[in-house]
Amino acid sequence: MNRLHAVLAALREGPGYVSGAAIAARLEISRTAVWKYVKQLEGLGYRLEKVKGKGYQLTETPDRLYPWEIDRRLTTRYMGRNVIYRDRADSTNGIAFKLALDGAPEGTCVVAETQSAGKGRLQRPWVSPYAANLYLSVVLRPKIHPSQVYPVTFLSSLAVYDTVRAYEIDPKLKWPNDVLVGGRKICGTLLELSTEADAVRFVIVGIGLNVNMRQNEMTEEIRTKATSLALEAKKVFERAQVCGILLANLERYYDLAKKDGLKAICGLWEEKARIKGTYLEVVQPERVFRGVAEGIDTEGALLLNQEGTITRIIAGDVTF
Repeated sequence: MNRLHAVLAALREGPGYVSGAAIAARLEISRTAVWKYVKQLEGLGYRLEKVKGKGYQLTETPDRLYPWEIDRRLTTRYMGRNVIYRDRADSTNGIAFKLALDGAPEGTCVVAETQSAGKGRLQRPWVSPYAANLYLSVVLRPKIHPSQVYPVTFLSSLAVYDTVRAYEIDPKLKWPNDVLVGGRKICGTLLELSTEADAVRFVIVGIGLNVNMRQNEMTEEIRTKATSLALEAKKVFERAQVCGILLANLERYYDLAKKDGLKAICGLWEEKARIKGTYLEVVQPERVFRGVAEGIDTEGALLLNQEGTITRIIAGDVTF
């Protein structure tokens, strides 16, 4: 913990006002240094009351994804223990990819308050209003063959599913990588990977979870198709807390995949998605499939019953 974070921790311990002299003595720094750290905290968005003879009192914590704020809410062993924060980024996936190439450890997490070039599946732009949602990317290094990587996308959607459920909101999984609430998209995930001839070097799991986004922050194109935790629950959420819960769920499912294999993850996704027996339309660039879902196979492909013929589909846009 650096001294700025130590000053913040001392202010949080309270209760009430904490004198500059007490903080200085505790951290073995001067009162002038304490004052400078307080000014830095104010620059970061923290609000403090200052009363001569009484000291400082922390009155408001900004809703920012600062690494130390996420760390306060982590229960993980390795997932998110190394957080790279950007106020503004082109793409968290792009940053995470470069870090992974340089040897970033598994569980490294890149977060940003906004993205200027965030993207979803099929290179579609991802709307990223400032300080409203979670835009994060995690480095994973699964010891698997490149042909087995497809089900990794289910790890992130399952983690998001459980995170949304933790706030008493009922989500629905949509193959292959979306999470919906009330038929509207609340989260999308995107995998990018680096491979060798017969092994995956690393996977970047990108997650865009709509947390506090309001309708006026949505483009006209997605306004009727997207939602957020805040819109569903009619309240504002603390994003660092949501991030901590999400990373804990992701670690839990990833540990399960390492223990029982990705086939087990496919089974869990199918169970929670309740997809069997659902009539689906799957659109590909040059073809449309319609039929009743029979579930997914152990490699994550969608199995669609088209008038008695089972078609195995590995990509496409699904509508119910």
